[in-house]
Amino acid sequence: MLTQIFSVSPEWSAHFLLILARLTAAVVASPLFGARSVPVQAKIGFAVLLSLVVLPLQARPEAISTNLIVLASLAGSEVLVGLVIGLAISLVFQAVEMAASIVSVQAGFGIAAVIDPLSGMQTGMLEQFYRLLVTLLFFAINGHYLVVRSLLHTFEVVPPGHADLSVIAGGQVVPFFTSLFSAAVQIALPAFGALILADVALALVGRSVPQLNVLVAGFPVKIGVGLLALSASMPLVVAFLGAFLGRALVDVNGFLAP
Repeated sequence: MLTQIFSVSPEWSAHFLLILARLTAAVVASPLFGARSVPVQAKIGFAVLLSLVVLPLQARPEAISTNLIVLASLAGSEVLVGLVIGLAISLVFQAVEMAASIVSVQAGFGIAAVIDPLSGMQTGMLEQFYRLLVTLLFFAINGHYLVVRSLLHTFEVVPPGHADLSVIAGGQVVPFFTSLFSAAVQIALPAFGALILADVALALVGRSVPQLNVLVAGFPVKIGVGLLALSASMPLVVAFLGAFLGRALVDVNGFLAP
């Protein structure tokens, strides 16, 4: 009797392994969930929990070959799809960091660098500030729910066992990258424009007063102008970031072609 109750179908077992392969790859590659500061046990547990949620939502699974080579090939395809979705979500955060890098280099903040606890990489102070800001906005707009919905949506578009590189919508990749680059420029534009004007003003001062060492005197001026521009534009940047994050996380669903 107990054997009948706890018996596990081979089809459902293979189905679960394929779901787990895709979700594990996506969780590891996605930001915040896959950060180095998150314990490995938490990442695996989260992927297993999502897999247990997805499994009952699937239709009766098709018979999947129990051949080890075939099953490994299917699992590899699922991992590739999961990595694509996770990296696409991660690129949304990288766009904000790119905007911070543009302003950081122009303002002179790039001289000092600190260790980012999320990525474990050495980043500038402004990049770390923007990363913390976008992280707070990510949770404020329920971005974690959007990420989970995006991961679950992949199984509606591409059922387990049917994943391969052909399901990736190549026509959506270029527009997605273009939108990210455009957003990065728009985020950096207020401070970057003020810094360009500061450079022009310093150049005019250098031409008027050749004795003045503009290179040395320009560092505190540009840092001050950069901080003032960032402070003045912060309300607009926060509003734009909130809308951009929500739109970009939804656009990730377009990476898979039905």
